[in-house]
Amino acid sequence: MDLDIGEMKRRLLQEELRRDGIKWTRYIPHEPTPQQRKFLSLTCKEALYGGAAGGGKSDALLMAALQYVDIRDYSAILFRKTFADLNLAEALIPRSHEWLAGTDAKWDEKNHTWKFPSGAQLSFGYLDQQHDHYRYQGAAFQFIGFDELTQHTQKKYKYLFSRL
Repeated sequence: MDLDIGEMKRRLLQEELRRDGIKWTRYIPHEPTPQQRKFLSLTCKEALYGGAAGGGKSDALLMAALQYVDIRDYSAILFRKTFADLNLAEALIPRSHEWLAGTDAKWDEKNHTWKFPSGAQLSFGYLDQQHDHYRYQGAAFQFIGFDELTQHTQKKYKYLFSRL
């Protein structure tokens, strides 16, 4: 079996990450930084990742949400305060398109959701209005991430834990 250099590097990276306790999928296009590795290897139910702008927090959040999209019926959601925030240049939705365009994942524009061959989904949500968190009542997710958590109320944050 002949592997090209890129494929060999990808497999070595995958093995190294696995040893660090990090699940990896082919939908994540680049190697995590040391700080992102620490975040991705956490096994706790709740983790906060802070730092200056441009520090890779949003990438780490997207990586974390994509770790299990090869598992049947896995469902992840990433939140910002408004839909416009999700769609800004370099924000989560455009970044997800950069990462997932050309893969077998399919974008559902109406529901702001990537659907994967496994049946897994990665959705993008917003919590702009006072009662927006109730929009997710009845939903179940295996991963919930907040980009810019400080823009959300504690009530909305805690409520969404009931969806996890």
